[in-house]
Amino acid sequence: MGSTQAANAVLAKMRAKYGKRLSAKDYENLVSCNSVSEVVTYLKNNTYYDTVLRTVNEREVHRGRLELILKEKLFDDFYSLCRYVKGTGEYFADYIIRRDEIEQIMHFLILLKSNSPEDYIFKMPQYFAEHTNIDLNALARARDYDSFFAVLTGTPYEKKVAPFRPKNGEDAKLAEIENALYHYCYDELYKDIEKHTSGTQRKELMSMFDSIMDIINFVRVLRLKKYYKESPEITRRFLFPYGTFSPAVIEKLTTAQSSAQVFDAVKGTKLGRAIDKMEYVYAGQIKEIGIYNVTKRNIHFSTNPIVGMLSYVFVMEQEYSNIVSIIEAVRYGVESDKIKTLVVL
Repeated sequence: MGSTQAANAVLAKMRAKYGKRLSAKDYENLVSCNSVSEVVTYLKNNTYYDTVLRTVNEREVHRGRLELILKEKLFDDFYSLCRYVKGTGEYFADYIIRRDEIEQIMHFLILLKSNSPEDYIFKMPQYFAEHTNIDLNALARARDYDSFFAVLTGTPYEKKVAPFRPKNGEDAKLAEIENALYHYCYDELYKDIEKHTSGTQRKELMSMFDSIMDIINFVRVLRLKKYYKESPEITRRFLFPYGTFSPAVIEKLTTAQSSAQVFDAVKGTKLGRAIDKMEYVYAGQIKEIGIYNVTKRNIHFSTNPIVGMLSYVFVMEQEYSNIVSIIEAVRYGVESDKIKTLVVL
């Protein structure tokens, strides 16, 4: 199969999968459910999730187990696309795996900090074990920071987290660890883009991820300033060195004294104009809506299989997030009108 035929085959497969996504009507019905079992029943009988939920007993399934099943489907869908993209696709599969590895590391550390590391075994994604260099079973057995750091020995993350190893019985600084891990993740991503792509493919990937990095950096600053009143020095340390913000915009962001000044800092930028057009209920949705809008456009218009494949992952991750939000809200009896504000379409 020629390169053009292969690209078309990947895009056709991706768009076919995308076409099966939940509709606005599906979401209307899901937010009207009165229990988690009703949510499962609807997904099982009326959506493409029927294949993974076929053997699930909706009256007995645990919320955590349900979320793992849905997450596994998302991962499997992505890997089925990767198999169609020889060579280059492998490098970007690594990017997705790195993100999931960091998610597992941070999830375990949160449990460890809350003195419940044994709970990780119930939330461990066993399907992911064959794709990661982290020994998830050893992680599940860890009960303190020493055993946690031992699990990461020999992995790319060992040196990244070593500077933050707690001493004298202190708790680990989770924000610093997460920041270091994601800096590594995005550094590797941009290296792969530079090394393994060229021409239009590189241009499209750079444009997509630069837009995503602008969104992530903006939301990071907004949180640092709104909730922690952080200094310019600390704020700058938590910014990723990617995106389209000019030095002048970065200066305004890092020296902002309020949420209003953070928003003012990006006025006139591409992101600022995008935010003006967004319909969000609370500022935290800017990240979800922004990334969704950037990547959804690529699914419709990009002719590049890698761009389309990664965009599909981002968009379907939002669908997963929507379902999890609905499950959580229904479980706690939140009114349907309120649940609707949690869903990003």
